[in-house]
Amino acid sequence: MKNRSGFTLIELLVVVLIIGILASIAVPQYFRVVEKARVAEAMSVFSNIKSAEERHLARSGAYTADFKQLDISYADATPTALPTQSYTAAITLGACAIGPCYVITCTRHTNNSTVSPRYGLYSLNVNVPELPTPLIASCPGGGSNCDELIN
Repeated sequence: MKNRSGFTLIELLVVVLIIGILASIAVPQYFRVVEKARVAEAMSVFSNIKSAEERHLARSGAYTADFKQLDISYADATPTALPTQSYTAAITLGACAIGPCYVITCTRHTNNSTVSPRYGLYSLNVNVPELPTPLIASCPGGGSNCDELIN
């Protein structure tokens, strides 16, 4: 009688099943971590714009919605839009209860990459100086899904 060695079909199916279960847990976590890293880019944009707006306020006495008037430099920036790798930023001037203010909005876009359907093309807002903490403005994938990106 010949001695046969190897794995049985049942053993192989169990291993494939275990790998499938682990993948179903790991893939959503991976997308969450990647998207959180992209949110860090938006936070950097917020910080740069806020600093530039304060310098502009000190020089001219008012905030501006024109990126070309700010002393920051981004490739492909226009007076009304500041595109980055993952976001497009815009500024809206307004009047708050405590005086002049502005809202910076970073809207997620795709640039030869995909966005997880869990989040969709969401937007982040910062209302300066009234509410300087970034908030989710819109989340097509579901409001509670995007909340995990900034918490």
